[in-house]
Amino acid sequence: MKKKLLIAAGIIVSVLLLISLADSFNHNYSDNPEDSDVIVMIGGDTGRLKRAAELYQDGYADYVMITPVINIPGLEQNIEAAEDYGIPENALIADYTAESTYTNATAIIDYMEENNMISALIVTSDYHIKRTKYIFEKENDGRFTFKYVAALSKNGERWYDTSDSFFIWWSEYIKIWWYRFGLYRFTG
Repeated sequence: MKKKLLIAAGIIVSVLLLISLADSFNHNYSDNPEDSDVIVMIGGDTGRLKRAAELYQDGYADYVMITPVINIPGLEQNIEAAEDYGIPENALIADYTAESTYTNATAIIDYMEENNMISALIVTSDYHIKRTKYIFEKENDGRFTFKYVAALSKNGERWYDTSDSFFIWWSEYIKIWWYRFGLYRFTG
């Protein structure tokens, strides 16, 4: 009897693991952009600011928030780079506090509450959309309307076409489970 239970448990765990692994490759989600109060560029790799600038220039919002702003030359995560993409300084909102996707979400939600905003386009890399949507919706609790817009790399590549695709996949696989278990609250 114990042997049958162990075999059944092993099969169930194996099936769940296979489903989890299969789902981990699905990072193709992206909403169609809609008019919003603000476009939010989640800091990270290249391509995100370019996509946020395209949305701004297409008139989807009057403001672009960069979270966090990091003033390192060559890093497209600062006011100067945004201006180079055609976003005027008076349309930029700078957040210097965020340290993770979780703190991005809390900073944005706090800002939106303080400024009576109700909608935002959240721009991040295509591989990062799933985790971003997970934590933003968890923290949002239905108060705001978020649309998630995927940005490709600066060269226009999907995450799985890059040379570091295995690292990207593995990193996001671990991080999404870290978030699902609520451990993000204990780290930056």
